[in-house]
Amino acid sequence: MKGKDFKPLRDETDGGTPTGQEAPHGRNLAWKLWGEVRGGAEHFQSAKGQLPPGRIRQFFYGVTLPFHIARTTLANPAVRATYVRVTALQTAFLLAIAGAWALNEVGDSTNHERVPSSHERTPLNEEARTRAEARIEARAKALDAALKARERRGDAMKKDEAVAVTKAVAALIAEAVNSGKQGAMPLDEAAEIAADAAEAAAKNAAEHAADRADSEEAADKAADDGDTLGDELATTIRAAVAEAARDAEAARDTAATKGPRVQREKQKKGLDIDAPTLRGGVFFLGSWEFWALFFGSLSAVQWIVVALSRDYHTAISREASLATGVPPEDPDIIPRVRLNFPWMRAKLQRRWRAFMLFAMGFPALALITTPVLWAKPAFTALSSLWGFWWLIVFTAAKSDRAWVAPVTRPSWFLRGWAQMARGLPFLRWGLFRWYAAVMTRRTEPVASPVACVERQPWVFAGLAFTRFVGSIPPFRCFTRPFIPVASAHLIGLDPQQPPALKPGDSPPPHSAGD
Repeated sequence: MKGKDFKPLRDETDGGTPTGQEAPHGRNLAWKLWGEVRGGAEHFQSAKGQLPPGRIRQFFYGVTLPFHIARTTLANPAVRATYVRVTALQTAFLLAIAGAWALNEVGDSTNHERVPSSHERTPLNEEARTRAEARIEARAKALDAALKARERRGDAMKKDEAVAVTKAVAALIAEAVNSGKQGAMPLDEAAEIAADAAEAAAKNAAEHAADRADSEEAADKAADDGDTLGDELATTIRAAVAEAARDAEAARDTAATKGPRVQREKQKKGLDIDAPTLRGGVFFLGSWEFWALFFGSLSAVQWIVVALSRDYHTAISREASLATGVPPEDPDIIPRVRLNFPWMRAKLQRRWRAFMLFAMGFPALALITTPVLWAKPAFTALSSLWGFWWLIVFTAAKSDRAWVAPVTRPSWFLRGWAQMARGLPFLRWGLFRWYAAVMTRRTEPVASPVACVERQPWVFAGLAFTRFVGSIPPFRCFTRPFIPVASAHLIGLDPQQPPALKPGDSPPPHSAGD
C-alpha cells in the first residue's frame, strides 16, 4: 500500500474530522496506536530504502519484514515450488516424529502395571467405601426414626410424618447416588446397600408397632404392613439409583459425541511430568513440565532436520537476497541433504558463546536487584530482558555485514558499569574490577553486532521477536531462510552502513551466522 492510504486514518485520529473531534480520548488513542502498527507493518511496501519514523512503527516493521521478503521472493514460481517442497517435507518429517513419540507414550502407558480402578479394593478406596457405608447407615437410621414416629402419632399427625418419611427416603437415595458417583463403590452396589438398609428400617419400625399393638391381629397387620413397605422402599431406591446411572451414562455419551471437554488439573508441587489424559469425556492438558519437555524434544528434532537440509535454506536465502535487492551473502550452490559437521561444530560453539555472554550478566543483575524490595521478581524480569537483548544481537549477527560494522563507543552495559563505578568507588576494586575486565574481554568479539543493534534497536527487536516465535516447531522451517536476509536489509538502512560484501569476497571469520 502507498503512504496516501494512511491519510483517512490519520485524519480520524488527529481529530481532523467531526468523528475524530467527537470521539472519546481512549478511542482516539486506540486508533492512533493502530495507525502506528499498521504504518510499520506496511512501510516495506510503501517506502523502500528508509526506516519508518517512531519506535512502534520501527518495531512492527522489523516484525513483518521477513514476511514481506518471503512474499517478494515467493512471487517467483520456481523458488516458490522449491520452498513449498522443502518446507512440506521438513514439516511432514517433524509431524511423523511427533506422532511416533505420542504412540510410544501411549504404548508405554498400556504396558505399565495396570492402575487399580476407583472401585477396586485398595487401602485408599476401602477407607472411602467405609465412610460411604457409614453415611448410608446414618440416612437409614433417620428413615427408621421417621417410620417409628409415624406409627406413634395419631391420624392428625400422619400427614406430616409421611412428609418426613419421604424426605428421609430421598436423602437415602441421594447418599447412595453420591457414593457411586464419587467412586467409593459401584452404583448398583450402593443401591443394594441402601435398599437393604431401607428394608431393615421398615421391618424394625413394624416390629416396634407390633410390640405396641393391642391385639394379636393388629400385631400381624403391622408386621405385614412393614414387609410391604420395606419391599416398596427397596424397589423405589433401586429404581431411582438405576435411573441416576442411566443419566450419567447418557451424559458421558453426549460428551463423547460432541468431543472431549478440555480442563487443566491443579499443578502438583515439585517435578510433574504428567502427560495429557482423557477421563470420562474430559481432556486434561497435563503439566507444564510435560509440554516443556515435549516442545524441547521437538525443537531438538527440528534442529536435526534443519541441519540435514540447510543447503536448501541457503539457496532460498540467496534467492531472497536477489529478489529484494540485498547483496547476497550465501554462495551459489547445488543444495543436497547432508550433515555439515564443520557447521554443526561452529553452531555448538556459537551456542556456548551466547550462553556465556548471557551468564556473565548475572553478577551485575544480582548486584542491582539486591537492594530492591522485590528482589526475586526484579531479578527474573531483568534477566529475561537481558536474555532477549542477546537474542536481538545474535539476530542482527545473522548477516555477515553485522560483523564488519563500525564500533564508535563501548557497549551500553559497559558504559553503564563505568557510570556506576564513578558513583560507587568500590566497583573499581578487586573482584569488581576483575569482573568488568572479563566482561569487556568477553564482549569484544561481538562489539560490531552490538553497535548495529544500538543504532537501530527497535527494528532489530521486532525482527528478534519474529525469530523467537518462529523457532517454535515447525515454524522455524518456514521462517529461517528469510531472517538473515531481513537482518542484512536492516543493516543496509544503518546510518553508518558497513561495506557490502562484493561478489567473490569471503565473509569475515566471525564464526557466526546460521
